Amino acid sequence: MNNTNPILIIDDDVNLLKVYKKIFEVNHFNVLAYSDSMEALQAIRRSTVAVVISDIIMPRMDGMQLLREIKNEKPAIEVIMLTAEGSVSGAVDAVHQGAFTYMVKPVNIDELLFNVRRAYDIFAIREENSLLREHISELSEREPLIGNNIKMEDIRNQVRIVAPLDSTVLITGESGTGKEILANMIHYQSRRAPQPFVRVNCAALSENLLESELFGHEKGAFTGADRTRKGRFEMANRGTLLLDEIGELPPGTQAKLLRVLQEKEFERVGGSSTIKTDFRLIAATNRDLRREIENRRFREDLFYRINVVPIHIPPLRERKDDIRLLAEYFIMRICSDVKKPRIRLSERALEKLCRYDWPGNVRELRNIIERIVVLTDRDVIEEDMILLETTGSHSMINAVMDPASAWPGFKEAVRGMEGADLATARREFEKQYILRALDHNEWNVTRTALELNLARKNLYKKIKDYGIDLKW
Repeated sequence: MNNTNPILIIDDDVNLLKVYKKIFEVNHFNVLAYSDSMEALQAIRRSTVAVVISDIIMPRMDGMQLLREIKNEKPAIEVIMLTAEGSVSGAVDAVHQGAFTYMVKPVNIDELLFNVRRAYDIFAIREENSLLREHISELSEREPLIGNNIKMEDIRNQVRIVAPLDSTVLITGESGTGKEILANMIHYQSRRAPQPFVRVNCAALSENLLESELFGHEKGAFTGADRTRKGRFEMANRGTLLLDEIGELPPGTQAKLLRVLQEKEFERVGGSSTIKTDFRLIAATNRDLRREIENRRFREDLFYRINVVPIHIPPLRERKDDIRLLAEYFIMRICSDVKKPRIRLSERALEKLCRYDWPGNVRELRNIIERIVVLTDRDVIEEDMILLETTGSHSMINAVMDPASAWPGFKEAVRGMEGADLATARREFEKQYILRALDHNEWNVTRTALELNLARKNLYKKIKDYGIDLKW
């Protein structure tokens, strides 16, 4: 029996503690042993302990108080209480408060081993059921990678080859092309499929929050850290970690990530204990990382660490032969979700979809189809319906075509950009346009994203890039 999660023994009798530790190690348990209950509690907070064996009568913190702390912070841990003859009533009370069982000293070793194995099995079943529930939930939400285009067939062939391996995969492509869907496919076709699939959006968090999210933190590590928290590296142990928008990682975090990828170990924020982890990494980005390296925004050594198996997803404008298939799939799925009869897509409507270049890619197509399906009471999607639904979503394009009418202050803004290069002028125009859209929508990011036809996370990224101060 080779158990991954440790058991933890607490007894202020150091000699007895050594005996217990040796017995459990001989029986192939991973053992932590402490003679001080306060130190033991700290170890429990920073480790993935399965079973605790604790004496009831101890200095500093007795077994009953320790039991309450454990059940309050980590209720899945099973606790076995050891008691002297005269304190059996306290042990019975401990069982009422959540202890697995109690045993009277001197304990029978075979009986102790039997109870620890039972408690360990119950802990393992709970953990497995928790993972299974997450797995079922993820399966129900998964979208397929749709497309008969030859480029999509090539991607599916790559997935079939790389998924069974543990190689790191770097997925590149514009926003809205389906990078997260592809990462899902790789995980669920791998040997790690029964284990966690953990996602982190690197663009959505500040540097401090991102490090806490990745590495976890100890209680008291910073203001507001009222309890120890596992990070995503730890959660992804034995599973897969997706770092979405990895090109947005700050330089300091890039260096720390490189160490984790090289050594498969890390420390929580505010902690000193080294935690080992075993995860498969999938990274995704819409940036050109080679250009980011040239501009000193991305580490070259990290790029070569993650660019083991590169997979590029083409934009929708390069596979317009898939638009019919995608549109009909979204119609079917959304009609089912909103409990409407199936709606048909007319040929003229399809032609209209195929003439457009789809800057928002597959996500934009899905959003347009969803708006039509939800709002229409007709049974056929016609060309005029697409025109009406997309007029508002192309306000940025209209502004580029006729900026003076879309933006009354355009001429003054242009005069302020005199002497700037084209890239700077383009950035300033986009920044001012986003500011106007935010103001128009009373600084509601969700409504602004809908108006600009941007994914919310991409709008947040632009807000961050342009240093826009949100008026909460």
